[in-house]
Amino acid sequence: MIKKAKERVLRPASECRYPKTDLVGQRFGRLVVKEFAGRGRGSVLWLCLCDCGNNSIVYGSDLKKGDTQSCGCYRKQKSSEIHTIHGAAKKGEKTRAYKRFHDIHTRCYNPKFSRYKDYGGRGIYVCDEWRSFPVFRDWFESHVGEGEELDRIDNDGPYAPENCRGATRKKQMRNTRRNINITWDGETLCLKDWAKRTGINAETLWNRIRRFNWPIEKALTTPAINRGRHQHTRESTAL
Repeated sequence: MIKKAKERVLRPASECRYPKTDLVGQRFGRLVVKEFAGRGRGSVLWLCLCDCGNNSIVYGSDLKKGDTQSCGCYRKQKSSEIHTIHGAAKKGEKTRAYKRFHDIHTRCYNPKFSRYKDYGGRGIYVCDEWRSFPVFRDWFESHVGEGEELDRIDNDGPYAPENCRGATRKKQMRNTRRNINITWDGETLCLKDWAKRTGINAETLWNRIRRFNWPIEKALTTPAINRGRHQHTRESTAL
């Protein structure tokens, strides 16, 4: 790499006045400036060490503008990732991992998505690590089994390895924002289980506790006034 980069140098550093702006030690993307390398085509050149270990001689103007941020390895990496994504997304051959990768990014970053307000609209994001499809794919394939879906443990948290798991549809439904864990009489169950235990409609219980702020004991022990769909509306008058 260094041999090819030297072709840019028309006048070596020993024959040039040192630049007014010293970039030595500064980082630009994956490149750290090591030393002044001379001039080429009237522009200042700098010898840089890339994070991958390669040396590269770069125009100072390209460093400052952000046009060059690696020795070329970043471009190769992105090209490889794009090829990997395309391989997982051929028409009619989309993998489970690719579908979930596409889904979570759509939820968090596409304002036109019908439920964007429930995800990106309320601050849910995808961690930097999972912006790379190969990284996400490797985690997904080792953590989400057949019959399971990608599930966030904390529904207010991001899509990230430490906040995600594989979960069955039933387990996912118990982890929605509308479902809550309720402790009463020394026992903790989710709202759906309390509804089954008491015979009171789950939506009615949710409204009693979250909408009308009933005490837990009253919410779980007060018989339902009406089994119809307007039950919660009638009960609200009892406050």
